[in-house]
Amino acid sequence: MRLLSLLAALSLVGCAYTPNETLSEPEPRETDWRIGDDAAGLSADMGLGFMALPTTTSAPSEATSSEAGPTQAEAVVAESMPASVESMTDESTTQDANATETTKRRSLTISLSDQAFEYKEDDAVVHAGPISSGKAGHSTPAGRFKVLSKNADKVSSRYTNQLGMQAWMPYSIQFHGHYFLHEGWLPGYPDSHGCVRVGEKDARFLFERLRIGDPILVAN
Repeated sequence: MRLLSLLAALSLVGCAYTPNETLSEPEPRETDWRIGDDAAGLSADMGLGFMALPTTTSAPSEATSSEAGPTQAEAVVAESMPASVESMTDESTTQDANATETTKRRSLTISLSDQAFEYKEDDAVVHAGPISSGKAGHSTPAGRFKVLSKNADKVSSRYTNQLGMQAWMPYSIQFHGHYFLHEGWLPGYPDSHGCVRVGEKDARFLFERLRIGDPILVAN
């Protein structure tokens, strides 16, 4: 009986000191799986299923950037287009105007009796104005002439002005020998030494319009 009681007591004491331990799960190992040289060293029995594929992040496309330049196709189209349609139109208009002016028949008629001139293009009067022709003893010759030369800053080689200086003959158009049409004073009657004087605006206009060889008729 004593033996049985002793064994029972020892059994209770052993249970009291047995710790009630709970097994913790093993901590996972952090492994950085990379495809490359490291993957070659893995054991064959692990299999590719355990290999983590790398995550790649693509950079923003240049085409979606707000600062992206033109594409190659756009550049080709831009180079093939004219720089300015407006400038081409202006240039063609100017060329047409010059061509029209060149093809027109220009002529100048000077009336000594009326002390006036008429400038015509294609037989239509475009511009007219007063003149002052040669005074008595220095009459302006009548006849059919043509433009021989032009000189915007001509100075007379034969006559002087009131100051004793060589007379200035702006916008000169030579039509016969020493006879010119040029800018000068207009008193309302014949007063020159044989040249045909016209006003400043008229002289400038005729100088710009008339060409070498254009006909000039001086009528009495």
